[in-house]
Amino acid sequence: MPAPSFSGPMPAQLAKALADAREQFTRRLVPQIVEIERLQAALDDPGQLAGAISRLAAIIHKISGVAATVGFPDLGAQAAALDLQLQRLLRTPRPRVPTGLSAMLERLMDLMEDAAFDG
Repeated sequence: MPAPSFSGPMPAQLAKALADAREQFTRRLVPQIVEIERLQAALDDPGQLAGAISRLAAIIHKISGVAATVGFPDLGAQAAALDLQLQRLLRTPRPRVPTGLSAMLERLMDLMEDAAFDG
């Protein structure tokens, strides 16, 4: 049996729920950016590396799961790519920060700022 097709306007209750979810998501972005910046700095400290990777993975996994749903597909795609990278690091016995991770985090934070202030 084919999936139902929804054409036409979105039901008002669903539209409101999505608008509320988007607003909650964007409201959390600035504190998350601050936390990601703090954790990015901690990646340079071998004593904090594992904890920073774990916390980054948790934050970015949540962003990855919600961003596209609430209207930020580019942010969701960047978060998903980072999520994969961080999940690999979590499974590594003695992780080292891979080349390019910092650039990926910077791109993510740029997209988060765009969503927070222009979204």
